[in-house]
Amino acid sequence: MNKRLENKIKNTKGVSIHNGSLRLQFKLPGSPTSIRKTLGLIPTDHNLNIANNRLGAIKTDIASGFYDINPKQFWRKHFPTDTKNLSQQITVGDYIDYYKRIRDGELSFSIQSKMKSLKTWLTKHKLIDKEVVQLSHVEIEFAIKASLKTLKQSTVDDYTILFKRIIQEAVNDGSITISPFTRVRRIKSDDMYNVTEQTVPFTQDELNRLLAVVHVEQTKEMIQFLAWTGMRPGEMKALAWEDIDLERGIAHIKYNINRQGQLKPPKTKSGIRIVELLPLALDVLKRQRSQTYLIPPIVETVHYKLGKTQTVIRRRIFLSRENKPFIRPELSTVPKQWADWLRQAKLIHREPYQLRHTFASQMLMIGADPIWLAKQLGHTDWGMIRKIYGKWIPNERPEYRNELAEKLGQLESINKQQSK
Repeated sequence: MNKRLENKIKNTKGVSIHNGSLRLQFKLPGSPTSIRKTLGLIPTDHNLNIANNRLGAIKTDIASGFYDINPKQFWRKHFPTDTKNLSQQITVGDYIDYYKRIRDGELSFSIQSKMKSLKTWLTKHKLIDKEVVQLSHVEIEFAIKASLKTLKQSTVDDYTILFKRIIQEAVNDGSITISPFTRVRRIKSDDMYNVTEQTVPFTQDELNRLLAVVHVEQTKEMIQFLAWTGMRPGEMKALAWEDIDLERGIAHIKYNINRQGQLKPPKTKSGIRIVELLPLALDVLKRQRSQTYLIPPIVETVHYKLGKTQTVIRRRIFLSRENKPFIRPELSTVPKQWADWLRQAKLIHREPYQLRHTFASQMLMIGADPIWLAKQLGHTDWGMIRKIYGKWIPNERPEYRNELAEKLGQLESINKQQSK
């Protein structure tokens, strides 16, 4: 630990270091001595912030009388892994609440929403009130198999991945020695639910048929823009003219919109990227320029993790009614509107996210470099491209050898060999 952090902890009232871990100190009503509780967190700037927040919440609950009213719930709330003050072990539900508190400010809105769904899922399979120390891999596998009868593989995977992450926290703080997930088998549903089958992009003809029936001009422009850039709807709606270089034909992807309407950076570092714009995408921007380029900029707040924010001044490219910024990432928020358009165009139902798949599949079918495409889409590498879009990557390109040979100046030699 560096000297700066050591001094910072020394100057933080109620927080100290004990056996290499941060420890809290506070007084309970009527107690002549202070209570000391170790958090099991190593001294770091981030963990010091967590300790400070925890101590503040503890003091608030003591001052408000919460401890006097329900001391057991007080200990369960602030120290769920400390069984010394509890008459029973912590349950799965308790630990989910605990995980949410210690990760406060780190969890995205989508993860918080998934945690609510996870609780519902665990309640249905009678695991929510299960003591963490008694949770077995057999019970988890049973819940997974039962779920796959009615839910998609991707949905069940989301629940189990998040549940596994939460239970791992119990291992990290010593509540349990081994995660039951170490023995959980990977259970797959039928092939009809695999990720490849869920990818149903539009063909160019289907896209044209869809555009022909969309009567909302702004939505029509956004559909075409998504189909020829591969952006996510939230990324497109967050775009501002300050992110665009029309001369070079590029867009800087810096932000996304979450379901709370907040402007946030992309989830991963690779999501912050430069997108090279095809002519049809550039045409959309040129048409938008006449409508929104001269509209006065607005002050927006960018929300980062741990509650940090930044103020930026921007001019959004795509605007909703009365030239207001979009506050929802979905392409269309009018109930059944998207489904009605698909029916009118005589197309099978698929979500607007398939427009992103449309861009990827179209690029691969004409021989685009998968590594280039991965960067366009915001993937860290082209592994996801191979997994999701593998069937659109040409397996055989007889002319490819000749293309390489021509670049190397060797095409004439190949032609001579073939003529013999």
